[in-house]
Amino acid sequence: MGGWHSLVKGGVYMVTYEAMNMLFQFGMFLAAMATVIVAMIALFINRKK
Repeated sequence: MGGWHSLVKGGVYMVTYEAMNMLFQFGMFLAAMATVIVAMIALFINRKK
């Protein structure tokens, strides 16, 4: 019983870790996209002047 409980706990921990890893990668992707968009807008504004 204790082994099964620890196994389930480990599984939940693994799922949480995977989800956090995915969220972290998604956040990094969003940050990169935002940086590119801001840079493009800055270049566009500078070129417009």
